[in-house]
Amino acid sequence: MHLIIFSNILTPRIKYIFNFIFKDILKAEVEFTGNSQYFQQSEQVKIGYGDQPLGDELFFKSTALLFSNKLEEIKLKKISFGEYLVPFPVEQSALPFDVFAASFFILSRYEEYLHQRNTEEEFKPSKSYQYKWKVLDKPIIDEWALMIKSLIKKKHPNFKFHEKKFQHQPTINFNILPGMPEGFLNRTKFVFSAVFKKENNYLSAKFDRLTGVGINNEQVLDEVNIITGVKKNNPLYFVDFPEVPMDYIKINGVAKSLNNQSVGLLRPCASDRQKMAVIKEGLIKLKKIQPAAIPLISQQLEILKFPICYLNILNSGITSDYSMGYSNVPGFRAGTCTPFNWYDLQLEKVTPLVVHSYCLTDYVLQYLTTESARKTLNQYVDSVKVVNGTFYSSWSLKSLSDHPKYKKLRLLFIEMLNYAGN
Repeated sequence: MHLIIFSNILTPRIKYIFNFIFKDILKAEVEFTGNSQYFQQSEQVKIGYGDQPLGDELFFKSTALLFSNKLEEIKLKKISFGEYLVPFPVEQSALPFDVFAASFFILSRYEEYLHQRNTEEEFKPSKSYQYKWKVLDKPIIDEWALMIKSLIKKKHPNFKFHEKKFQHQPTINFNILPGMPEGFLNRTKFVFSAVFKKENNYLSAKFDRLTGVGINNEQVLDEVNIITGVKKNNPLYFVDFPEVPMDYIKINGVAKSLNNQSVGLLRPCASDRQKMAVIKEGLIKLKKIQPAAIPLISQQLEILKFPICYLNILNSGITSDYSMGYSNVPGFRAGTCTPFNWYDLQLEKVTPLVVHSYCLTDYVLQYLTTESARKTLNQYVDSVKVVNGTFYSSWSLKSLSDHPKYKKLRLLFIEMLNYAGN
């Protein structure tokens, strides 16, 4: 037995969000139909989406968003729903709001497309609708999905959903620093580059080492591998390369430390102006460290702009991305803790790029007291556990070193591994 979903018009948006909620989150088999007679005669579990029900199916009243095929300004109405607000209110429906339109609006980052179309300014989480609706700290789409599941089980007690389990996936990022090249001419060019170009980070790295803040990447990587190995929770590593020739980069030790680890490219799309060639050059350097880095993965912790950054990532051959989140604010940017395929609102189609949304970073935790940071960590882990999602967090490698400055963050990382488990 499976779910059969009826809508007079089956748009790409409808199929996308229904598939995400029912297949990806709830792990149920789904069939779509626009044939009312076939739907009414079916013996499967029926769900209707439209202006009015056809019979006694579980019915969700629709609004206009999912029937549109263009990106346009929306005057959003909202109503109270428990402790928060929800958009797209409706009447005579299984829920008092169009849960599928609301989920699509958040998941597709509809408001960020509009923001990017209207201004060059960075999108602030405090300006987001999720913040205003008081749902930014919740994997709200997953929570709504469980409400839908409960409605289905109430009407069809014998319907079986496949099991979904909580998972935990930390990500760790770091910069590979250049070394002084061989030869007088090359050294001279390199020194001038280090003085006049900030990209290679050579002088800042030297200063960090002198002041004791700098870390030895290989040493910390080996320490983290021991910690995570005991917990049987391998992190994903994201590497940023300096903009210097590959011959200037010392990678042997790092490559050895990252053997048998999952590795991706850090910061593949810093701005609209960044060229595809820069991303591809980074991928070539990444292959030097780990030739088997397929499928290619990426993470962007600076400004993430829609759709240009994801288009650049896709066109570079990257198939999996861990950029969806706010680096300086905790929360679920896309409203979910379940991986999803990015939907391009400009082309109105589902893309092959799989997005994994992180909800917490070490940057957020470092400015909290140890007790507040621990409470925040546990709160977000618990919110993901409740919906059997995947808890993604983002950490800088230096935060996990034994330097006194990062003692609190290293401790919190270990506590997180213990608390989240797997």
